[in-house]
Amino acid sequence: MKHTARTILVSLSAGLGLSAGAAPFMAVGDNAELFVTAAAQVQFDDNIYLDGTNESDDTIMSFTPGVDLVFGKGSVTKGNAYYREEIRRYSDNDNQDTELSNLGVNSSYDNGVTKADFNASYAQVAQNDNDLRATGSIVRRKLTNLGAKVEFGLSEKTSLAAGISFDKTDYGPASYSDSDIWNLPVDLYYKANPKMDWSLGYRYRSTDLSGSGTDSTDHFVNVGARGEFSPKLVGQVRVGLGQRSFDVGGDETLLGFDGNLTYAFSEKTSYRFNLSNDFGSSGTGDSTETFRIGLNATNKMSEQWSFTGGLSLNKTDYPTRSDDFLEGQLAVTYTLNAMVNFGASYTYRDNGSDSAAAEFTNTVFAFGANIRY
Repeated sequence: MKHTARTILVSLSAGLGLSAGAAPFMAVGDNAELFVTAAAQVQFDDNIYLDGTNESDDTIMSFTPGVDLVFGKGSVTKGNAYYREEIRRYSDNDNQDTELSNLGVNSSYDNGVTKADFNASYAQVAQNDNDLRATGSIVRRKLTNLGAKVEFGLSEKTSLAAGISFDKTDYGPASYSDSDIWNLPVDLYYKANPKMDWSLGYRYRSTDLSGSGTDSTDHFVNVGARGEFSPKLVGQVRVGLGQRSFDVGGDETLLGFDGNLTYAFSEKTSYRFNLSNDFGSSGTGDSTETFRIGLNATNKMSEQWSFTGGLSLNKTDYPTRSDDFLEGQLAVTYTLNAMVNFGASYTYRDNGSDSAAAEFTNTVFAFGANIRY
């Protein structure tokens, strides 16, 4: 999968998630509700450009108003459409001030026999990460995502799932490589028992890059399982052989896998574990291989207080270097009521590399409030 931006604001917003039980601003028809949302936060970042030799710290304030339309209440087709506009201001580096739009729609269909999902989104992003850094500048890009998936039963014990997705990245700076990535996964599931399925899958992926980037085609043949592995452990895992063929050049192969598991330790505490190994493409058009492992913990200490913590490691092999990117985050949320919550988070990042120019460390403290009405 292609590297994406470091999303401090998105990560914090996820950690400060608002209650779904908030009363709507307006009812739209019989089965739709319109919510008005707003988020305000301040963050203290000691290395806004992720530069290992010339660090620049700053205090960043943002205000993000938006709307969220939730539809399909009580029907087989459900979903939501949203729009948010982030207004971001830097205290010292005001040349990085910006406004960023984020909009999309998600929907699902389930009649008990056939399941289908659809999503579409567009986001403007202005943040550096371990893959994208420019001296004294923050890299901007526009992300467009489209996806659809359908699953239906073939017999009492078998089902077939097929999907398609399109991910488009357009960079502001011409020095980066725009990308168009198509994915077409197909999975055949066999019910091993009422709570678990075995799977046989294949995924086709096409990557088109602008500039000096080399286009490629990927194939991933895999076997796996999904469902309830024990009374407390649920998720899905796949393992198989991945192959990348370049339009100009030879082929590469790897042992590919991806897994997402959730362990319910208690009624208040749960752990999520993810693991993957896959090809990707960097913002400069290089082909990459990335191994990722991550662990997240969530604890609902009381009706008002909740805690989340996470640690992840990405090991990425580029044509000319290898990076080990470590990221850890701690966040606490206080829910005042169904409409308002407050939160604080601490994030630490460390990128070790064969190339001294790619190394950096980064610490961010963030405080915010969210409203959904």
